[in-house]
Amino acid sequence: MTHTDAQSTPTRVDTAFGTFHVAARDIIAFPSGMPGFEQCRRFVLLSSDELAPFQCLQSVEGPAASFLVIDPRRALPDYRCSLSDVDRLRLGGGEDDALLWASIVTVQADQTLVNLRAPVVINPALMVGYQLMPSNSLYPLRFELTRVF
Repeated sequence: MTHTDAQSTPTRVDTAFGTFHVAARDIIAFPSGMPGFEQCRRFVLLSSDELAPFQCLQSVEGPAASFLVIDPRRALPDYRCSLSDVDRLRLGGGEDDALLWASIVTVQADQTLVNLRAPVVINPALMVGYQLMPSNSLYPLRFELTRVF
């Protein structure tokens, strides 16, 4: 999201991946914040050709919080994206509404891990998101990412 909105002043967001200008309509509300960063309630999902297939979930308020994320189906093609009725209600979406799914990536010296157990789910129609941890999830918290194309 590097475009600007003519009706609002874009917010400048400086990240490790470059500088982005974000329109107000591109800001995602996280009513509960992110675990460990509960005071960060507004984020933007940043994309660039250089970063693909990864994206950066960057806070635009509060302490600097930045998460490298990837669609969980890129890490595990058979990943099943499903929500409980309660989680879908929190996101304000109906059963057929399109949602964005992202898994947080951790890069260590000798491996890259992706959290498939607690995905970040965003309702782009309402621009609201949560990191959810389904109680019945069988996916690992640390899944080694070996190849992403």
